[in-house]
Formats: sequence, C-alpha cells, structure tokens
Amino acid sequence: MATGSSSTAPAPITLRRAAPADLPAVTALLNRYYTEWHVWEHDPPARVLHYIEQSPPLGYLLAERDGALVGCVMLRAIPSVPSAAECKRLFVLPEIRGRGLASQLMDHIESLASAHHLAWIYLDSTEEFSAALSFYRIRGYEPCERFNTNSQATLFFRKRLTA
Repeated sequence: MATGSSSTAPAPITLRRAAPADLPAVTALLNRYYTEWHVWEHDPPARVLHYIEQSPPLGYLLAERDGALVGCVMLRAIPSVPSAAECKRLFVLPEIRGRGLASQLMDHIESLASAHHLAWIYLDSTEEFSAALSFYRIRGYEPCERFNTNSQATLFFRKRLTA
C-alpha cells in the first residue's frame, strides 16, 4: 500500500468587476479592511453600491477564490482633477498576502484606467503603512499635494498613466 501526502493546490484567484449582487460580500470584506487598518471613514452600503454601479474604469475590482472574496480595490472619480481617478480600499486578506495579489489588482486597475484615457491615478495613505508606501513607490507613485478631504490621510501620491 502506497503512503504519502497528497497536496491539493489552492484554487486559482480570479479578478472580476463587482456587480450589485456582490454588495453583502463587498461590505463584509470592507468591514475587515476598516477593522484591520483602523479606518475612520466607513463607506455605508448605499455608497458602496453607488461605487459598484459606476461605469468602467470606476468601481470595484474583486479578487475571488472558490466563490469567496479575498481582495479588492476601487477607483472613484476625483471631480476636482480632470482625467484622473482615486485608488481606494486596496485590501487583500491576511491569509492570501505575499502572493502578488495586490500587484495584480493594481496592474488591472492601472491598465483599465489607461485604456479609458485617464492620465493619473491618485491615492492617499499615512506614515504607519510603511509596507504600502514602499509598494506604491515601487509602482511609480510620487508624492503630490493633498487632493481630497480624508482627515485620516497625511500622505498623497499620484502616478502618470499616459505619456
């Protein structure tokens, strides 16, 4: 009789655009994000649904494995900055981190934004998120002036998407 361990590879992670039916799962994922990162400003479900219903490139991009959400990122309009969008709510579940999923999510939204002729992606952060700050800098995000009213944010970045 043969013995040994059989290991099953984890199911693949797929990226897809959020749909209105995803609202409960997106809200649950965001609640984990808010708790883990001590986010002060929470988007109520009605606002999350509003973002989900936006036309591309705006809206939520989801990462899913075995029917469960494992990550997300969102682009929303910046009315005061022409040809730009703001990246918000980049989050990957702790048990999935370290596998390049955040890069995949960002690659996808940057490509989508560029394909829709946006020139810039902006984002905000704070000093306490040193790993995120390194990640953004490696991706080409550079410091810029404050562009929003997020009272928790102290650092502001942008990346040019088109030449």
